[in-house]
Amino acid sequence: MDPSGSDGHSTSSAGASACAAGAGAPAHLTEAQYATLQLLHYIDLLRARWILIAALTIGIGLGYGLYTKFLTVKWYRAQATVTPVPPEEGLSMGTGTAGDMVDGLGGGIASLLGGGGADTVTLAQRYTAIMNSYAFTTDLVSKYHLEHNIIGVRSKNAPTVTKWLIHTKIADRFSTEYDFKSGNLTLYFLDPSPAEAQRVLGFYLDSLRDKLRNEEVQAGASAAASLQDEVRKTSDALLQTQLYELMARQIQREKLAQVQSDFAFKVVEPPVVPDNYFAPKARNNAVLAASITFALVCTWILGSDFIRRAKAQFEGMNQAPDEPATTLDDPSPHPDDSETLHPRFVRNLRPKA
Repeated sequence: MDPSGSDGHSTSSAGASACAAGAGAPAHLTEAQYATLQLLHYIDLLRARWILIAALTIGIGLGYGLYTKFLTVKWYRAQATVTPVPPEEGLSMGTGTAGDMVDGLGGGIASLLGGGGADTVTLAQRYTAIMNSYAFTTDLVSKYHLEHNIIGVRSKNAPTVTKWLIHTKIADRFSTEYDFKSGNLTLYFLDPSPAEAQRVLGFYLDSLRDKLRNEEVQAGASAAASLQDEVRKTSDALLQTQLYELMARQIQREKLAQVQSDFAFKVVEPPVVPDNYFAPKARNNAVLAASITFALVCTWILGSDFIRRAKAQFEGMNQAPDEPATTLDDPSPHPDDSETLHPRFVRNLRPKA
């Protein structure tokens, strides 16, 4: 009896079954169990290299934190608090009986000339928009010669700095915050020098008040001139009286804007700089650097293992088809590939006899 035919047939069948089992998940595991098995394998892989992960994470995070604390440029933030004041309030405090008479006779015209009573929220939004505008910033830099403070000392071969670039740099350092409960507007300015930050923020307040005062003076002068032309054109004595009263109010509005010290806003707290620097935060930078390092090291370890296993699988697929399997001659049972990854987990999943 020649057993060669039967042995060869059984050998080829066993080889095909082995290839099918090696190409996918083990036959006795579901997809969820196989995914859990792979997850446990990666966890064991990271746990085996925890010393490397911990050393790099703590070392780089601590090193970057110390670098931030002792070697980087420190930024100090000056702050000032103001309360927006509608121009009508300052005018009503100085008009008295004349103002009441004007309101009774020509309230409609006065509301068109003087504008409605703007609340502090609207005024705060308007003041913020003015201080962040291109025209205000360029005028501020030109008036107080802040080019060197913002750009610094530059060499002759350095590229030309445009006004827009200066506006962008100084606008990035300036910020505002409005408190809806108190109605106060807080202004901030960043600079490496505490004294310079305080000085520039004071320039912001002075320039804002000068701009608002000039606008109010021009508006009052224009309104008075327009009312004077209307008086010349009309022949009604009662209407002339009302127009004269309105014109007197506009002139008074113009003069009050010129002499009022706290025009447009009241300074609750002048510019001041805290003792501690505002940025950069050494602790935040250390935590950020440690988190990025931890993620990169874990990705490198898992990626290296994935590439290694993929190469091994690719080399196994390229083996010669007639190469005999080494495990077929040995009748003793052997654990499959999944059990070598995590034997305790696989054995617990196998059905009990």
